[in-house]
Amino acid sequence: MMDKNALGGKGFLRAQLNADGGSRGNPGPSGIGFTIAVDNGNKRTAICRGGAYIGRATNNIAEYSALIWGLENALALGVQKLDIQLDSELLVKQLKGEYRVKNEGLRPLFSEALQLLKGFDSYSMRHIPRELNSEADKLANEAMDTQGPVGDYVYAYDMTRGPLSCQVSTEEPDKRAAPLSHSTGTYKLTVKSHFDAAHALVGYPGECRSLHGHTWDIEVTIQGTQLDEVGIVYDFKDLKANLAQILSQYDHAYLNEVAPFDSMNATAENLARVIYEQMEEMLPENIDLAEVAVWESPIARLSYSK
Repeated sequence: MMDKNALGGKGFLRAQLNADGGSRGNPGPSGIGFTIAVDNGNKRTAICRGGAYIGRATNNIAEYSALIWGLENALALGVQKLDIQLDSELLVKQLKGEYRVKNEGLRPLFSEALQLLKGFDSYSMRHIPRELNSEADKLANEAMDTQGPVGDYVYAYDMTRGPLSCQVSTEEPDKRAAPLSHSTGTYKLTVKSHFDAAHALVGYPGECRSLHGHTWDIEVTIQGTQLDEVGIVYDFKDLKANLAQILSQYDHAYLNEVAPFDSMNATAENLARVIYEQMEEMLPENIDLAEVAVWESPIARLSYSK
């Protein structure tokens, strides 16, 4: 662990925080990692880095926990201006107010992160590709492998203060109300719907750069291993309603004027990813989103998954 006295009582004017979290199972055994670096001449030098095992959690809870732990360490180091880089676009958009936090388990972590951010004179936050966040990811995976702390950090991760959704319950479950497990396999559900809209692909070297329309067919596939007391993993009716709610904002619209496509091209790739992120927010913790597919025509299909 880094010796606080080595700082000489002085903080850092500006630093960069990279944080990452992951779950092996979603939910499952989870780890978090972060690095804090400062500019040292012509190169960037890490001054603090850490990884911690946080027990059973979801990917999103691990991502938030990693950010919170990184922010705590940055504040402990006296950082005044912080540049934050995350490979979770969901977190970045939620903390910037572009996405609402609908998941009950994430709301306490969201609030805690916002409160910690107020401790800096200023901060910036941006989404980066996963390959540019490899060091934080490596620390999170090392922590999962060892099921313990790794690295040098100023402020240790406190397992006892985490939200209830991060903890493993020690209470004996009520077997009468417990969901039925199917330990040897996974159930996958797919629903399909469509919407009509117009768009223009800015910069495209062809006719699609001009205004034109599509009837997009959208497929959503979810998966889970637990059945409820009726024997259902997730109701088709609910999944159809979720998809209908998402697509209603795009139906019979000019997509170039509808967020977030007012700042990016409404390609099949971007459309699949955005719908995936919106759907992921609507699903319960025990259901994983396997894939979102976009059909631009009966013979042209593109899919997105994590």
